[in-house]
Amino acid sequence: MTRRTSLLSALILALGLAPASAEEPNLSANPSGSHGTAQRLILAQRTWDQALSTGDVLPMLVAIRLARSVTLRPAGGWERTTIGDPVPDAPTGRTAAPDPASAAALAIARNLVGDDPDLQDLAYDLDAQLPRGRLETATEARADLGPGQTDTWRLALFGEVAAELALIGDGDGPLSLTLTDEAGNILCASPLSRDPALCRLTPARNGFFTASIHNPGATVNSYRLIGN
Repeated sequence: MTRRTSLLSALILALGLAPASAEEPNLSANPSGSHGTAQRLILAQRTWDQALSTGDVLPMLVAIRLARSVTLRPAGGWERTTIGDPVPDAPTGRTAAPDPASAAALAIARNLVGDDPDLQDLAYDLDAQLPRGRLETATEARADLGPGQTDTWRLALFGEVAAELALIGDGDGPLSLTLTDEAGNILCASPLSRDPALCRLTPARNGFFTASIHNPGATVNSYRLIGN
């Protein structure tokens, strides 16, 4: 068990034994921290989406390199609850949310480089261009959400430590992201959109938070929920 995992387990145990906190929003009066790995992956995804729509290879390669600079790990300790009944035979659309770090993304870029030798070198050497040393990490959960359903994820965050939560859908339909504290205070809310969404906050104290993802569309939406 890693030191970070041990700290998170201790935090969850302590929160389970602690009494209910005051109803003031659990937000620090002195937000801290620079842009984290979740925001970096959002930037990579937006760059990839734009480049894919225009067929511009160079931004694709930039997005792949950016996405591959972060190591993703399973989101241990996040508890998922799905609200709403599944719709029988709901259309599925895409089977997974896009990921610029994937082998499929690199294959798309390689197929689009054409006869430009410089772009060919960049595309085929991309694996060797990963940053040296230890990569920064992020936690990730992947799930499918049916039409009209809402997923809630209960997760623990540390007080006075900057946190980010990113939502990347498959683009088949719009999703919304809302983050609340234990008292139900809304700390972050993104409107319905097909684009990636990001919440950034610094909690005032250790606590449990709930990320709610809603799919009002007519198709099953595959998404990625990423924390720094």
